[in-house]
Amino acid sequence: MDKTFTQEIKQELINRPLTRQEKLNLLSGVFATANIEKNVAKLIFNNKILSKYIINLLDEFQIKHDSRRRNDLIIDLSTFKNINIKYERDYFSGIFLASGSISSFESASNHLELKFYSFDKALECLITLNNYDLEFKLLRRDNKFLIYLKKIENICDFLKAIEAINSYYQLEEYKIERDYFNNINRITNFDIYNQQRIANANTLFLANYDFIIKNKLTNLFTKEELQFFKIKKANLDSSLVDLVELLAQKNIYKSRSSLNHTLIKLKNKVHKYDSKNKNK
Repeated sequence: MDKTFTQEIKQELINRPLTRQEKLNLLSGVFATANIEKNVAKLIFNNKILSKYIINLLDEFQIKHDSRRRNDLIIDLSTFKNINIKYERDYFSGIFLASGSISSFESASNHLELKFYSFDKALECLITLNNYDLEFKLLRRDNKFLIYLKKIENICDFLKAIEAINSYYQLEEYKIERDYFNNINRITNFDIYNQQRIANANTLFLANYDFIIKNKLTNLFTKEELQFFKIKKANLDSSLVDLVELLAQKNIYKSRSSLNHTLIKLKNKVHKYDSKNKNK
């Protein structure tokens, strides 16, 4: 079975070599997410590799622990020598290892969250991380407190901060690809909109031109304007710039703005005449 993106990040963090102090920092982050009562921390790990990694760290620092159920890990925090803990990279790595999750690339929206049993720990973590402009938000869900991110830029920054570098590059690459395809879609949609707008304008022009011919209203327009209408009808796909050049070949020199004004005049004359007939 393929690993989820969350599992890939955690595996990367597990594989990173750490000093003794960094391991202590990481364990402190793990404990920050636990359900703690009377100096006893309870954690639940569904990932066997992660559970084994944490147990090995506990054994290395001679921290007493037990497992009453299959996925439970009961830790005696009175045996944890919490000396000079640094609340930085590895502390937050520990928090993500114990309680973090992130949406997959296929998800409709981006989401990274860290779970806590303690409101104070959740708030402390949020304040510390937001000092680096990460924009974490806090909410309560059932009996837990969550801090979370929605913006992919902030999620990338968090992964970079905990030095999950490979995962960070994966997410950045996905972000670039997503932005590229979004831009392509926007351009495609814009082209479709423009084509539809041009088609509608041409339909309106043909209807208006046909109207003045049938109702013998050509006397309301100059010879040059009527010549423009004929050339436009024969070249519906041509832009006003192209029509300026085609008219110049007939020794009629007009600017693009003047041609646009002539089309507005056509529309207004038809509207005025048509309105009079309807009101009779």
